[in-house]
Amino acid sequence: MDGLKQISCGIKGLDEILGGMVSPSTILVAGTAGVGKTIMSLQMLSNASKNGEKALYIPITTESAEKLNRYNSTLDFFDNSFEVHAINRQLAEKDPLTTLIEIGNIIESIKPDRLVIDPITPLGYGFIEQEKRRFFYTLDSMLQERNMLTFLIGELLKTELHNSVVSHLSDGIIYLTREDRNSRADHLMEFIKMRGIDPGIHSEITSRKYPYNINSAGFAAYPHLKPENGLALDDTRVEAGVPGLDSMFDGGLLRYNSLLVAGTPGTGKKIFGLQFILHGLENGEPGIVVSFEDTPYQMILDAKRMGWDLEKYVACGLLHFICSNPGEIYPGKHAANIKELIEANDIRRVFFDGTNHLELSIPDNLELRGYLYSMTSYLKSRNITSLFTTDIAPSECPGNEKIDAASIMDSVLVLHNSRARDRRYMCVTKSRGTKHKRSIKEYAITESGIKLRTDTLI
Repeated sequence: MDGLKQISCGIKGLDEILGGMVSPSTILVAGTAGVGKTIMSLQMLSNASKNGEKALYIPITTESAEKLNRYNSTLDFFDNSFEVHAINRQLAEKDPLTTLIEIGNIIESIKPDRLVIDPITPLGYGFIEQEKRRFFYTLDSMLQERNMLTFLIGELLKTELHNSVVSHLSDGIIYLTREDRNSRADHLMEFIKMRGIDPGIHSEITSRKYPYNINSAGFAAYPHLKPENGLALDDTRVEAGVPGLDSMFDGGLLRYNSLLVAGTPGTGKKIFGLQFILHGLENGEPGIVVSFEDTPYQMILDAKRMGWDLEKYVACGLLHFICSNPGEIYPGKHAANIKELIEANDIRRVFFDGTNHLELSIPDNLELRGYLYSMTSYLKSRNITSLFTTDIAPSECPGNEKIDAASIMDSVLVLHNSRARDRRYMCVTKSRGTKHKRSIKEYAITESGIKLRTDTLI
């Protein structure tokens, strides 16, 4: 038998998490109904077949071949290039030994590189526990004779895994689950056991849950966002784009900085962020605007009122938007979309408008902080200058506000509306790694953007 080899899973995001699947091996994919076990297995087989592998699907089902084909044809990724040999579920439960022989004959006839049996749990259904174990030991021996990657799909609760003989015979266990959160259901993936993967990442993989999504386009897993390795931080200075502000940061922001701009509604946070992005675009720095309340059209229109033409930068591929309803986004997918856009376009600036809106999709405060920490760490590792905004409660004096996300960011700038004087003020309350002026500065929102007030400001 050939040695172990690493091959593609055929699932978006899963290779990035695991580094690929080990072949030959047997993987149990378990979970309750509706969590995506079948879609996951069909997508793996479809992609494996497209890549030249001989793939075999053995569904244990009561459905006709015609009904299965109709269902499969609704999946965008599906093609009929792999072998399908269905086995009647009632017969499999009634006569498992005959079914075992039939499975052996099918495998011997096709000689697949990749096999899925879906589901495995009806096999041996009528046996007492001792006979069931003997049955699955025989099946395991049959599978081991072939040099292939096998996926056994199990209709199992997590609490049933420990007592399942299939779990003990499998080299890996992937458990899929659905968790209800307020008005949304989250799909999460766990790796209970994974033999043969890199020992350096084994403990990380088996100790965490990973979000995934299922739809007609297929099954997609979302690795946790983490810093890039091997990139040195660039501590050169960059201009924020707001006249007079750079002097408050001892000559400008460090290129890898994350800046949090906090203030009550109406203090100009969105204008500040767009001005920051525009300044980068004017200097050839590709940028992304991440928003939760405005469409790209609305933000382009708002910028146009300030005399800023963002459309030309969209047209030439320098400016990109990710605009989402915060009540409908899945944080893992949202982070993956940002990462994909950054790496495809060599993004240098990111404007993340309204971190407070994320509370709708991440109501748990610790999870929200974890999301922001992962995002800022990743951006920093790529030497991306980022600006985040958040709403805060009014304060009598700028600098006295309590801001939850402040500890995560490199720098914090507070914007303040003075009711008494009908004026606006800003102050830097934090600037990690560099000196900053602690004085309170008056600013104005003019027809051409935000400016710090000086004697020459009209």
